[in-house]
Amino acid sequence: MTANHDLERRLADYYETEAPSAAPDWVLRDALAMIDSTPQRRVLIRVPWRFPPMNTYARFAVAAVAVIAIGAIGVAVLRPGTTPDIGGAPSPSPSATPSPIPSPSPPALTQSFTSAVHGFTISYPADWNVRAASEPWTVGIPFQLDAFADVIETTGNRFLLVASQPLGSRSGEAWSDAVSSNPDWGDTCEPASEPVTIDGASGVIVTHCDGTLTALVAVADRGYLVVLFGFDESEAWFREILASMRLDPESAIDAPPSPSP
Repeated sequence: MTANHDLERRLADYYETEAPSAAPDWVLRDALAMIDSTPQRRVLIRVPWRFPPMNTYARFAVAAVAVIAIGAIGVAVLRPGTTPDIGGAPSPSPSATPSPIPSPSPPALTQSFTSAVHGFTISYPADWNVRAASEPWTVGIPFQLDAFADVIETTGNRFLLVASQPLGSRSGEAWSDAVSSNPDWGDTCEPASEPVTIDGASGVIVTHCDGTLTALVAVADRGYLVVLFGFDESEAWFREILASMRLDPESAIDAPPSPSP
């Protein structure tokens, strides 16, 4: 009805501005006028599925409760740090950790070299180049281009080097310590050493600061030095090479060969 709608609108406008302790006089007058002018209908039988009509105050209360409930649900759903159960994107499953790529296997030791100067035989991979020593080792430590070193090399400045020399008055241990601590290695740290057996003789594997692997062993009156360069973290393969080595100190020479007439 028009009168009823007008009353509700005026009540809503009023309570939006302030909440008085008692209703104003015009509210009472309009309510009495509406009651007098509204025909009353007697209901004898209630329809069971319909709720009884609510007055304006009850409507305001229900609306307020509904607003509060909706706000609480919104805060719970949209609160930072939480994920809504409905309509949310599924959490990504953790990705599998990639497996490390295995290092290539070291080449097989299919070839054999016997030194005419230093008195040993050793196995090496195919396609490696051999550069035999032409004179005995007397001073310093041997390097790749020295004439007193047997060098078996491949591409990328990677090589296997072997040389030997007489111990003289030194013990095998003293000779080994002197060679491994020579400043020409350029070590900036304390080299690590581990025991090794070469052709039945006890020796050591020394890992220098730059990763160069060396083995030193003494047999009879002769010391042998074996160097593997350019193969980082290849101690297992180095041990395989050393296991193939046969020492023959009696066949070594300690003086340059006589020139041909």
